[in-house]
Amino acid sequence: MPSNEPKTSDVILSTRIINAREASGYSQSQLSLRMGVKKSTIANWEASRTSPRANKLIELAGILNVPVLWLIAGSDSPPEVTSPDLIETLMLERKLDKADLLVNELSALVSDLRGHTRRVQRDIDESY
Repeated sequence: MPSNEPKTSDVILSTRIINAREASGYSQSQLSLRMGVKKSTIANWEASRTSPRANKLIELAGILNVPVLWLIAGSDSPPEVTSPDLIETLMLERKLDKADLLVNELSALVSDLRGHTRRVQRDIDESY
């Protein structure tokens, strides 16, 4: 006869979720909003009533800044939550600025092409 008691692996997973969530400074409500799930879903994961599906486990690890493998099979203490390196942040900002510039240039090109297309279409229409 199957037992209604959670498996040890589920209890460990639930403890890791709690530890990582608390280390990241999220409440259950905040985490549920960030993940797009109900607060009761987070509560069920943390109480070992249910376990997250693989896609949600990956999303959870990303939001909480912990490795997926740690959530599944790591040690009892959560890894230290680290903030991005300042140099990395500056590099990413430069890339975003460049991407914005390229998007603006592309928008201008698309606008020019639309104008040319309208002129050509008008010339075609007038010739008939």
